[in-house]
Amino acid sequence: MKKHILLFGISILLFSCGKKPTADFTWSPQNPKAGQEMQFTNQSTDAKKYDWNLGNMKISSEANPKNTYDNAGNYIIDLTARNGMKSNTKTVTITVVP
Repeated sequence: MKKHILLFGISILLFSCGKKPTADFTWSPQNPKAGQEMQFTNQSTDAKKYDWNLGNMKISSEANPKNTYDNAGNYIIDLTARNGMKSNTKTVTITVVP
């Protein structure tokens, strides 16, 4: 029983080690038009994995994904930067014009 408690404690310690990441990104072009390809540039720090919600039913785990928005409108973009059990999310609304 003591071994299990010790192993559990060590596991918790290992999962909690490491810095908390900071999610950040930019995009180009800044004022996209419908049908134009966009490049997202990840500027996160202390992250090992990335989860993107690109706002048009598309997701990505790439560091720097590209995406095309076929229709004009507002799209909510989320980037979650992960480092073990720690994570941080940045959310931005991008307006795509006709």
